[in-house]
Amino acid sequence: MRASFSVTGHAGLEWWIIRITCFIILTVMLAPILMVLVISFTDGDTLQFPPPGFSMRWYLEVWAFLTGPDADLVRLVESLLISVKIAGATAVVTVLAGVPASYALVRYRFFGKTLIEELLGLPVVFPAVVLGISLLVLFSATKTDFGVWQIILAHSIIGLPFLMRNCMTSMKGIDVALEEAAKTLGASPVRVFHKIILPLASGGIASGAILVFILSFNEFTLSYFLYTVDVFPLPIWLFQQANTSFSPAVFAVSSLIVAINVLAVLVLDWLVAVRKQPDRQD
Repeated sequence: MRASFSVTGHAGLEWWIIRITCFIILTVMLAPILMVLVISFTDGDTLQFPPPGFSMRWYLEVWAFLTGPDADLVRLVESLLISVKIAGATAVVTVLAGVPASYALVRYRFFGKTLIEELLGLPVVFPAVVLGISLLVLFSATKTDFGVWQIILAHSIIGLPFLMRNCMTSMKGIDVALEEAAKTLGASPVRVFHKIILPLASGGIASGAILVFILSFNEFTLSYFLYTVDVFPLPIWLFQQANTSFSPAVFAVSSLIVAINVLAVLVLDWLVAVRKQPDRQD
């Protein structure tokens, strides 16, 4: 009885230590975001924390920015649309390149496969600052200006590993017997890929595409080195506004972006849950 009590007490202590540690880590991670959300509702003219009062004043000002004729507000709308365009195009590019590549890595054996799988995570751990400078030097040395596509290319480099990891995980759960049965019935490899692989892996592809969209929409470092006067993403607009103005309106815009990202993550979680639902029924 004493040994059992001692083990139970020791396990309970470890449980509390884990809970307290996780709480501290989450608090440190979320504190800056929560501070931005709180300040965005201030009724003052400065970034005072805690705010002297709360109101929707700055959200109304952002709405006026979006609907008004002011040049700065027009710039905000343009940068928002450009960021959506870049993120959407990046998601499409990574899907077109990553889905076939994921299928090849999952189903085929070839020389250098292991090396490719290891190199797949290199853009994730490679410093974004160095990658941005390298791409800037490359485009400058070749004297090429692809406009918005050079940012899409840069975002695709860091987004491709995230999409492929999701696709590969999803494709590994597909029974090979389904493909063999389809081929036995006369289906071509292209038809098998279109009719069997894509529908069964659609959850992983969609979740990976949404994740890439979120990463591209919020990417600042690569965009900072590759943006131009005509291609001005939203993170760059926020950075310049934060440097030239201490208006809480910038925090209101940031809060709206956080809300959009949370909504996208919830959709991503829903897609993952839908993808796993048939497995639970089986």
